[in-house]
Parts: sequence; structure tokens; C-alpha cells
Amino acid sequence: MAGVRRAAQNHDDAPHGTSQLPGNLTQEQLVAAPVLVSIDSLVIDELSQDEDVAFAAALGS
Repeated sequence: MAGVRRAAQNHDDAPHGTSQLPGNLTQEQLVAAPVLVSIDSLVIDELSQDEDVAFAAALGS
């Protein structure tokens, strides 16, 4: 139980959730943000056929 207690005590050590995201982007930040040019950029070669089908279905939803 000591490990759980230690983890709970150190909960502020690392960022988590959406608290690290900016509330509003400035026009300059929005222009400088990366853009996904093609969904093909998300291709993962190491996926099995089943994983690939599930991944494509998730992207389509």
C-alpha cells in the first residue's frame, strides 16, 4: 500500500489531462500549428490486419 500512497502524494509531479492545453489560440499560434496534410500520415506499418481495420473504423467514426 505504500506504493499507492506515494503515487497519490506525488500527483502534482507530472502534467495530466487537458489542463496543459491552451484555452484559446492566438491567430499567430493557429497559423503556426501543425496540420495533418493527409490521413495517410497516420499509417502504422506494424499493425495486424485486424488492428488496421479497427483503426480505420475508428477514424471513420
